[in-house]
Amino acid sequence: MKKPAKTREELEAAIRLEMEEICGLPTDIAVSVVPYEDTWKVEIMTNGPQDAGRTDMIEAIAGRLRIQFDLKS
Repeated sequence: MKKPAKTREELEAAIRLEMEEICGLPTDIAVSVVPYEDTWKVEIMTNGPQDAGRTDMIEAIAGRLRIQFDLKS
């Protein structure tokens, strides 16, 4: 069964929204969804040192969303 697809922007917004609800997404973090092999992944960019806890949370959220949604071409 094929998963529903969302755009890169929709997936990024879903990740940001969930992060804000959990702990507040700092303004110095940017999250981008990019195609990866036959699915997608997140790239996390920051102006300062990466917070391992927040990075892990973002990766966990993305992993859950990846199971639910494909990336719309």
